[in-house]
Amino acid sequence: MAIFMLLALFLAATKLRACAYCKVDNEELYSYHGSTNGPKQWPRLFPDCNGNMQSPIGIQTNNVRKDQSLEKLNFFGYDTAVRRGDVVNDGHTVVITLEDNVRRGITVQGNDYYLQELHFHWGSDRNPGAEHTLNRRRSELEVQFVHTNSNDETAIVGVLVKMVSRDNQAFQPIVEVVYDVLYKNESTRLQSTLNISKLLPENPASYYGYTGSLTTPMCTEDVAWYILQKTQTIGKRQLKVFLKVYSVEEVDKNSKCLLAPNNRPLQNLNGRVVYASP
Repeated sequence: MAIFMLLALFLAATKLRACAYCKVDNEELYSYHGSTNGPKQWPRLFPDCNGNMQSPIGIQTNNVRKDQSLEKLNFFGYDTAVRRGDVVNDGHTVVITLEDNVRRGITVQGNDYYLQELHFHWGSDRNPGAEHTLNRRRSELEVQFVHTNSNDETAIVGVLVKMVSRDNQAFQPIVEVVYDVLYKNESTRLQSTLNISKLLPENPASYYGYTGSLTTPMCTEDVAWYILQKTQTIGKRQLKVFLKVYSVEEVDKNSKCLLAPNNRPLQNLNGRVVYASP
C-alpha cells in the first residue's frame, strides 16, 4: 500500500510540474518558462549561450576591482524629452524604440554609443525579476538601455530598480501604455512625454563594468555592460501593471502564461573581472 501511495504522490507531483508550464511558450524559439525552451535549455539550443562570457552576473562589491583611471559615463541627449516612441510586447519583454531622431547615447573611454532601445526585466516582491544582482540582492525590476557604436559593438546600461510604496512619476508615461501591450505582438505609441534621464538614478555616472553577452538568445558575447552603482525606484502600484503582461497573444491567455519573471539566471564569471568606476 505504501508503495502505491508513493507512486501516486510521484505521479501527482509530476503532473503539477508539467502543468506549471505555459504550453504556448514551448512553441516559441525560446522562452522564460517553457519546459523545452526555457533558460536551462538555451545552451543546448543556442551554442553561444554556452560561452564563457555570459550575462547576467552577480556583482559583489567587495570583489570588484576599483579603477580610478576609468572615465565615468557621460550621457548625451538623454535630457531631451522623448515625444515619439514605439512600444511593443515581443513576448519576452516590453521594448520602447525612440522615433524622434534625437541623438542620444553614452560616451565611455572616448567611445560614443548611440541609444537604440530600452526594455525591462521584472518580477514581484516575492519573485524579483531584475537580471543582475548586487550583493546577492535582486531588485524587482531592471531597465536596460541598449546602445551600439559605428562598429556595431554593443554597450548596455543596466539600472536596478527597487519597489517602494510611493509611485515614481518618471515611470508613469511607460506604465500608462503597458496596459495597451499586455499581450504578445501588441504595440502602441507613447501617449505622454517621456524623460528618460529621469529613469536614471541621481548621479548616474558611476558604474560596475564588465564584458558579457546579450541575456537572450543568441546570447552574443563581447557586450560592454555598465550596471549603475546607484539604484532607482518604482511604486508598488506601478510594478503591478507590469505583472499583468503576458508572453502570449490574447487568444492564448492563461494564468501560466504571464511573462514575469522574465530574467535569465545568473551566469558564471569564469575569471572575468568586474570593474568599479570612481
